[in-house]
Amino acid sequence: MKKLFYLSISLIFVFGCADLDLQPTDMISEDAVKKDPKLVEAFLTKIYANAVFEPNEVSSMKGQERLTDAVVGAEYTLMAPWQNGVKASYHIPTSSGAHNNLNRWHYGNIRSCNEIIEILNNATFDAATVKQQIAEAKFLRAWMYLDMAKRYGGMPLELTAKSVDSGTDELMIPRSTLKATYDQIISDLDAGIADLPGSALYGKASKWAAFALKSRAALYAARIAKYHPQSADGLTSIPSGSAGGYYASALASANAVIDGGKHALHTGSNKETTFGEIFYKVKGISEIIFSEEYNLGLGKTHAWSGYALPDGFKAGWGSNMHMYVASDVRFEYQDGSPGDTHHAKFNNKTFFDIEEVIYKKDPRYLATLFTPEDIFQGREVWFHDNSVGSGNKLGRAGNVVPKRAPGRNRNRGGRLLQKRLHPDVEFPAFGTDDVDYIVLRTGEMYLNASEAAFETGKMNQAKARLNALRARVGMPAKTTVTLDLIKNERFVELYAENHRYWDLRTWRDAEAELHLVTKYGTKWYRRKSDGMYKAKKWKWNFSQNTPFLPKMYWLPYGTNKLAQNPNLVENPGY
Repeated sequence: MKKLFYLSISLIFVFGCADLDLQPTDMISEDAVKKDPKLVEAFLTKIYANAVFEPNEVSSMKGQERLTDAVVGAEYTLMAPWQNGVKASYHIPTSSGAHNNLNRWHYGNIRSCNEIIEILNNATFDAATVKQQIAEAKFLRAWMYLDMAKRYGGMPLELTAKSVDSGTDELMIPRSTLKATYDQIISDLDAGIADLPGSALYGKASKWAAFALKSRAALYAARIAKYHPQSADGLTSIPSGSAGGYYASALASANAVIDGGKHALHTGSNKETTFGEIFYKVKGISEIIFSEEYNLGLGKTHAWSGYALPDGFKAGWGSNMHMYVASDVRFEYQDGSPGDTHHAKFNNKTFFDIEEVIYKKDPRYLATLFTPEDIFQGREVWFHDNSVGSGNKLGRAGNVVPKRAPGRNRNRGGRLLQKRLHPDVEFPAFGTDDVDYIVLRTGEMYLNASEAAFETGKMNQAKARLNALRARVGMPAKTTVTLDLIKNERFVELYAENHRYWDLRTWRDAEAELHLVTKYGTKWYRRKSDGMYKAKKWKWNFSQNTPFLPKMYWLPYGTNKLAQNPNLVENPGY
């Protein structure tokens, strides 16, 4: 049966407006696509647009919903209790399903991948182009299956385009085991490694993006095989004997990116500035393997700065992502001392110098967060709840200090997320951001390689990869390496990049790290005479009793999905 394909992207055609017999201009015939690689490219562009690379980037969700992954992973919380990211953090899934912000169901877009692969298998244009475009479709399919597998476990594997008039047995695909699902993801990425371009591309899949995603997928599979209990049907487990092979695959794939030379770590003399610019420059940064592009001129924008900019610099909502004290602890000082070295001083009595307590921390901390008197766009970001005593000691940038910081900065956590904000863009109009979103970068590959090397007994390599990442920001080398050190380095390097929640789930650490753990913020007070501070920890989070039950390592398919496909088997506990 011949197909007509709908393209919702802009294709350049010119028609006379008086011709009333025109066919619809948003449909392209299958035969036409087979003959024209540009039409295939347009169809692939539509799949990219619908693949949901930035978490929670779904048309029915407002921009602030994109913050959910970090909130449910307890990296930070949000300004208001009504925000769905906060609600998702204390929602216990039931038989009806998980919180909507955590659900993904990519089968419509996977069908598009399958259709274009089927067409390309019979295409009549250049064979090399055909192979590359098939590999691109398989990369996209792998991305979407991984996005579902990390949530639900073994997935129904739809690998061919089904006709709408297919029989029930053909349409109602049962779940495959989790191992089969991960093996299919890796197989699709192997096709990408073989046939995608070996050059450094921007905003499109390359050989290096396929290697990087394979490293992530294989690492997830290895963790599940090693740390998760076995299930009778294999839908939510991977045989423990498979762990070593997956770790080896994750290591080899990460090393391929690192050693390939196309995506070197971004380095520079000013360690804080260098790390920060990875996330707002993006384009032209060697470390970026794959990113989602935004462009104000083309009307594709987001509202990150509108939510993240602190009070005093914002043009919209602002001051929305507040760090927990437990997250602050994870960042060491520049001499390698523990991140909580000065926390005993947070007793609401002891005054201290913020230059010592804050501004000698890991450069990644300083690049990632706004902290008291951080100098941004030439002036201070204020956090103090009140000023004490008398005097007129100026701020770190030389400005007069307000008696109290703006309300939105001081009424939650005492630190705000800075990552991804462009320091040269002042008071941007809400919703006009076009800083790209990083999907895959080389920093993650060093962490993947370190962990996989550690788990396979290659201790020297595990230490070397870990220390190379630390050296990039001037942090002292570790003389020994443990899994806990690797986990901590992963937290610090990838903070607020939407990894943490999935790391906790695949390591099976989520119960210990999240379940009913009391969360604290920091309240700051500034002494007028000398600019010294005192602080206290205080409970302020909207979801103090964040639950994580054993069943929550896998989300439910939910009653609606089960009704649509009776061959699905629900996950345990629902």
